[in-house]
Parts: sequence; structure tokens; C-alpha cells
Amino acid sequence: MKSTNNTEHWDVIIVGGGIMGCSAAFYAARAGLRVLLFERDTAGSAQSGRNLGFVRQQGRDVREVPLAMAAIRLWQDLEQDLGRDLGWLQGGNIALATSGADMETQEAWQKDAQGYGLDTQLLGKAETHATLPGLAPEAGVMGAMFTASDGRAEPARATRAFLEAAIDHGAEVIAGQLVSKLDTTAGRATGVWSAGRLYRAKAVICAAGAKSAALLRPLGLTLPQEVIRATVAKTEPLKAAFEHCVSCPMTGMRQAADGSLHLSVAGGEYDVRPDSLRYASWYMKVRKEQPDASRINYLSPLRALLSRTAPPPLADIPPTRDCVPPNPARIDQALTEAARFFPAFANLRVRASWAGYIDTLPDMIPAIGTVSKTGGLLVATGFSGHGFGLGPMVGSILAQVIQGQQPDIDIGHFSPERFG
Repeated sequence: MKSTNNTEHWDVIIVGGGIMGCSAAFYAARAGLRVLLFERDTAGSAQSGRNLGFVRQQGRDVREVPLAMAAIRLWQDLEQDLGRDLGWLQGGNIALATSGADMETQEAWQKDAQGYGLDTQLLGKAETHATLPGLAPEAGVMGAMFTASDGRAEPARATRAFLEAAIDHGAEVIAGQLVSKLDTTAGRATGVWSAGRLYRAKAVICAAGAKSAALLRPLGLTLPQEVIRATVAKTEPLKAAFEHCVSCPMTGMRQAADGSLHLSVAGGEYDVRPDSLRYASWYMKVRKEQPDASRINYLSPLRALLSRTAPPPLADIPPTRDCVPPNPARIDQALTEAARFFPAFANLRVRASWAGYIDTLPDMIPAIGTVSKTGGLLVATGFSGHGFGLGPMVGSILAQVIQGQQPDIDIGHFSPERFG
């Protein structure tokens, strides 16, 4: 790490080494800006390196579709742009329908997506089984929604690749050190405080995941951010290729670059923390409508007190100082559903499991963009468990805004100030 003094300035300081922060660092540094990135642990140690690895346009809030489509165009050339293997495969995404209501929902979404030019198709029962030969006839699948242009990648690998490529272009990184405060002067962001020192910049990007709300609150920005602990399981390698990302009623699954199957049940645990009371009213509707997908864990503060260390890191999962244990019940649920729909998966052994904190917002779309009351401040947070695939495009947009350019994609829907 380069020796730093208080008189040194950067064009932009980025808080957070997830895929948003690392991709923004890459695009800004490649454009010739002087970049400093802070990451309190290691790149991708939060949800960016611990998610399921879907890179999808399908099934999103329609406000995200243009952003997701632009991101796919970037993903197609990313390995060449970064000069690194990301485990990228554009194998398509299939969401199974098991009821008439599912099919109606998919038909409505596909109709909306067609307006954007997305290649989503609706498959009948026979077409679905032909596309997924291992699908059990008795599973009750009536059809599916299929987007061939969707893909998958290795989360930790992709996040690290962006950071390494940013460093290749001159970006500087301070890892293992927490940013305690965003600095402002006369209504403008002027840097960050870390370890008792001020690091100055012309602009600041807050992409600190679940820690963003606490950093932004002193600046008067209301961001009712919660966290959900999501569990992922990794099995032994499959005997055959499984190229599609598949969404069953509750479980998502994809084959990793090493041949293993990665599975995760939608949702997770709301681990109670101090901000849970502060923002409880914002989430009452979500918790009422989806009680199983968002179970409240009232014992999490006790677990945090009793757990002095986080679970040991896996070789391919970046370590974190947080104690984020996987939920065995979620793993059992995922394995049971996977075997129900794909009998060949019935005897797969779990080789590893992990969990990560999803930073979410009440309307389930992210906060991306500038803050009018604080010049020079940009925000990228609250991706609600579906930010990995968007990451490269979000980073590109942030770099454009920093340079005073008009973003390629309209991000007006995602204003960080929409909550008041």
C-alpha cells in the first residue's frame, strides 16, 4: 500500500470493494481518473462474492430491465476487457411454472419485457421438458419462462478481476481498514475518514453494501436499509453439464465452473440489529406477504456476542470479519426441492456452504445516483439480492457520472433520495 498523507487528493474515493465499487474503480481508472478504493475486509467478502452467480435480465422489476440488458452486453466481452477468466457462460435462465397462477405471472412479465426487446420466451410443458431433459415428469411443471441471453459467472472471481484490472490501470486500494465517516465541506463530499485520517477527493462513491445507510445517515439521507442473511450450498461435481440457470418455486441453481452445483433458497433470515427497529415500519408489508422467505431471527444479537470469530473461509469465498453462518434448514430445503424436480440430484453430497448479507430496500430496487443535497456524492447500494449481474453496468454508469457525462442508461427510478 502506498504511503498516504493528508494533503494528497484523489479524483474519486470509493467506499466498498464489492462488484459495484470494484467495477466503478476499473472504469474510472481506465478513463484516467485517480482512484482510491477502501474495503474493510477483502474484495467480494460481502454478498458480491457469496451470491448464487446468476447474471439475469429475466424476472426483474421492469424498472431494472434496461439496466440488466445493458449489463449483459458488457458481460459478453468482460473476460476480454479485463483479461481474466470470470467463469462466464451465456447458457440462459429458466424459471419453472407449477400452477396456472405462475403461468399468468410469467405471461404478464414476458409481455412487459417484449416492450424492451428482451428475448424472453414462454415454454409449454413439452418444450420445458425438452429443454431440461432431467426434469421429473411427476414434478408438476406446466411450463416455464426462458431467456436465452441470460448467463452466469463466478461471483468472487469476477469481483476480484475488476479490482485487479483497476489496479492495473493505476487505482490504489486500502484493504482491511474501515471508513468511519464521509467528509463534507460547504455541502459537498470532500473525502472520507479512516483510522483517524482524512483522505481527500473531488468525489465520493458510497458502495458499502449493508453499511451504506449508517455512513449516509449523518448527511441527512434517509435510506431504510435492511439486511437478509442468504445461504448458498455447493455440492460435489455433477456427472454431466447443466448449462442453464434454473429457478424452481423456491430454489435457484446453477452449475459452477468446477462442475459443482450451487443452490440457494430465495429469501433468508432477517438478523435483528439496531437499525431493525429504526426501519421496521418500512418492511411490515414485505414480511407479512412473504413470511417464509424472510424469517426474523431475534437471537442474532446474542449470536454476535457469543461468536468471537467468523466461520472459517473457504478457498474460493473471500473472508469477512462478520459472523455470517449458513442456515442448515435452508440447505435441506434447497436439496429437497432440487431432488424433487431433478431426480439425478437426489444423492448429491454437499461439500461446502456459506452465507452472506443481502442489503435490501423496501421497494426491492437499488439506490443508484447522485445526492442533490451533497454535491460530489454518489450512491450504489440496496441491490436486494439481485445486484451481481448489474454490477459492471452500474460501475460504468458511476464512472460516467463522475466524469460529468450523461449515463448510457436512465437511472432516475433509482434515486437514493426517493425515501425522503
